[in-house]
Amino acid sequence: MSTVTDLFSALPEGYLPKWFLFTSALGIFNSIQNFCTDKLTKRVYAGKPDEVTPLSARFFATWTWSVSMIRIYAAFYLEHKYMYELGIWSYVIALSHYSAELFIFKGCKFNGPFMSPLIVATTSLIWMISQYDYYVKYT
Repeated sequence: MSTVTDLFSALPEGYLPKWFLFTSALGIFNSIQNFCTDKLTKRVYAGKPDEVTPLSARFFATWTWSVSMIRIYAAFYLEHKYMYELGIWSYVIALSHYSAELFIFKGCKFNGPFMSPLIVATTSLIWMISQYDYYVKYT
């Protein structure tokens, strides 16, 4: 248990770094399930579930895992401008993807499985923009 305590003590102060770790853990779980099945992914892309294939689910898993790794690093180095902005961009890209799937490509519907990543991306982005000056210390 002390290892976990040591890990959290290395984080910058505040809830945002812990949020990054939490969303990263969810992302890694999502990646693992996408490598195993496309069942949950079809619920997110309920507008066109027939377009979700095992290959697209694995591709989405790889993308999600990559973003989760970026956010883990960002959680520990939010005081560095480049890491903070990389974290912001990870949510901008996610929000752009889900918005495009909803409004342009019609691959998503307003349902629970879709709303979760949309709410996480939107909330995180607003939170990060509002806390930029609090966390960023080094350019």
